[in-house]
Amino acid sequence: MGKLDEKKKLKRESLLGAAFTLFTSKGINDTSISDIAKRANMAKGTFYLYFKDKFDLRDKLIAAKANALFHRAAEELEKQPVTELEDKVVFIADHIINQLNGDKILLKFLSKNLSSGVFRNTLFGQGEAGEYSFYDGYTLLLEQSGRKFHNPDLMLYMIVELISSTCYSVILYQHPVTLDKLKPELYNAIRDMIKRQEITDGEML
Repeated sequence: MGKLDEKKKLKRESLLGAAFTLFTSKGINDTSISDIAKRANMAKGTFYLYFKDKFDLRDKLIAAKANALFHRAAEELEKQPVTELEDKVVFIADHIINQLNGDKILLKFLSKNLSSGVFRNTLFGQGEAGEYSFYDGYTLLLEQSGRKFHNPDLMLYMIVELISSTCYSVILYQHPVTLDKLKPELYNAIRDMIKRQEITDGEML
């Protein structure tokens, strides 16, 4: 990466960081582009070199934060002697949940904004050049398993949404159960999803 590209990357990251601080303290509606630029120590016009508007920034911020969660989990998975697909997916899920449990501000931000449309931007959309893509990593996991599935994208969507929706109240309020009680049931549900989506040998004939 050249010096110019590095400077552009740093400016973009500065805008994203400023926006995250403001979005999670003031809310998106009460945060202006001028607020974001000012906090990032940039001219307002610089903002538009990187983002269309604050909602475009929000979507890209969600993508960046979500991919960072998945990336850290994937890196830890590589260190583990895990071979079965279900075990790999559950390991990643557990690692992500533990990260969110340790960063409740991030949990609130992602859960509040993770709509279906934004989900597609986050995992299936085109990220920045050189950035980790969890969707590519997920596709590789399926390929390595040697198994075929009816609708891999739907399976991923359902797993991520299940984690997001069930963990929010449990982590923040320990309601209706504690996280320790939720995890076994949640992971069994994830394993069942994978098995139901798998194309059996009989179906392939």
